[in-house]
Amino acid sequence: MSSKQKYWSGQECPKTATYGQYRDTNDNTYAGSSYDRHVQRGERFPPSLNNHHFEEK
Repeated sequence: MSSKQKYWSGQECPKTATYGQYRDTNDNTYAGSSYDRHVQRGERFPPSLNNHHFEEK
């Protein structure tokens, strides 16, 4: 089970890093590297795919 912190669009980013998008359902499917986003600390997370959240890569 992944213990990574989950972040959603509009949340403030706690740490500058590259974040992947993962499905919110139980399978937590990775959306693929083309949907990865580099987010700066203090910025808000960008819009994500439908029913996806961000996790640090």
